[in-house]
Amino acid sequence: MNPDPTTPTPERTVLVLSYSRIAEDPRVRREIDWLRSDGWTVDTLGLGPHPTDEVRDHFELGDPVRWTRGRLGTLATHFLMPARSRFRLLVTRRVPQELRSRIRAGGYDLVVFNEYEFVPWVEDRRDFSAAALRGRRHLDLHEYRDPDVRRRNLGGRLMGPHYRWVRRHIGSPRFTSRSVVNTPIGRLYADEFGIPVPAEVRNAPPFVPGLEPSEVDPADIRMLFHGRPSWARGFTEILAALRELPERFSMTFMLTENPAVHAKLRAEIAAHPAKDRIHIVPPAPMREIAQSINEFDIEIVFYRPNGTYNIQYAMPNKFFEAAQGRLALVVGETPTLAPIVRRYEHGVVVPEFTWESLRDTLAALDAQEVTRMKNNSRIVAAELNSESEGRAFLAAIQATGGAS
Repeated sequence: MNPDPTTPTPERTVLVLSYSRIAEDPRVRREIDWLRSDGWTVDTLGLGPHPTDEVRDHFELGDPVRWTRGRLGTLATHFLMPARSRFRLLVTRRVPQELRSRIRAGGYDLVVFNEYEFVPWVEDRRDFSAAALRGRRHLDLHEYRDPDVRRRNLGGRLMGPHYRWVRRHIGSPRFTSRSVVNTPIGRLYADEFGIPVPAEVRNAPPFVPGLEPSEVDPADIRMLFHGRPSWARGFTEILAALRELPERFSMTFMLTENPAVHAKLRAEIAAHPAKDRIHIVPPAPMREIAQSINEFDIEIVFYRPNGTYNIQYAMPNKFFEAAQGRLALVVGETPTLAPIVRRYEHGVVVPEFTWESLRDTLAALDAQEVTRMKNNSRIVAAELNSESEGRAFLAAIQATGGAS
């Protein structure tokens, strides 16, 4: 028998955990939007103030206990305390008591853990009680967390054991489902922890309807890199290629804050033979990126492999944001980005990770070819966006992964 349509649907409540300033975290903001669109009432725990009107109650993670922040406190915390006690001191003690009481009482039908920082909390029976475990617990792993990454300097060696202890809980059977930015990274986790391959939920922004590709000026093909500034993201190769590219190419870096990288980049540009065609501009607001970059022609996503899985299998936000902005793409030969570019023909693939190969690939482009690729980006924008990824996320949280 069909349910009575006049019967109210029971409220479903979800808590989203993120060790970030959620208002500035695109992936977490999209998760909130997806959950709200599916009828969930959303609460959040994170750094900073209330992130968005879409959230009912926001709980701000408190400051670390004062004595743990100094040199002696850090040494005592990481050398003298058992792992579980250390985690409670460094993390769960900072969670407002009101929220811990809600969890303990079974106040949430779903808890979404973002990244790895909170994962051992799921094993703490003081908060994740029998009542709390009646709901679901989803772990969104985002990218790959290297078990060795924190061994590379003195601080990393000091805190490495804690990091690796936290990381081991990724495989906890108390998580009912998991997701990750792409399937290759998901397989890494599945092989290591003996868990099902996490669902693929890519970092694609919302579809921007009605936005058309801007006209390409044959005398000024405008290239762009937007996002977080880092020399590991191809800046060296881009600047080297610009030394020998025809004058019809200009380059803009639309960068978020990083004073050290900005200073070095400005110094490099000041001494560059094409300095009059290279610009640095402020970042666009997160929800206005597509409209702000629409005036450009080509987005460059050229991350030289550095031995890390996250670069090897990178699927950065800017790749999908560029399509929403109706830009053409220039990418390296990677197992994640290159197949998409070839499928939709909305860009070109640089065959080698050298500045010479980047130069040659760009130099072969003219306004007519760039226009063709920008027109194809409209198809990518319509098919690869947060709406399609949101369906994958909502399907993932309904999966079962062996809760106990």
